[in-house]
Amino acid sequence: MANDGFTVFAVPQPLCEALPRAGTDRLRTAATDWAEIVSEIEGETPPDSAVDLLERLSALIGSCRERGLSLYCWYFAP
Repeated sequence: MANDGFTVFAVPQPLCEALPRAGTDRLRTAATDWAEIVSEIEGETPPDSAVDLLERLSALIGSCRERGLSLYCWYFAP
């Protein structure tokens, strides 16, 4: 997240296709590995938070695809 409070998630198309098809175990493994790599670069990222994020993102992408919608996410923290 930038210091201005905005966060934008850019999710590449191949990832948008793969996440909804990944099973729970595969998502958890990917999230745990991701959290470990990010922690080495930027400081601690709790694996549970990474798992939660990927599971929610997977569900969101799946829901959008079922409706034929595109995905664009941004977040503002005042």
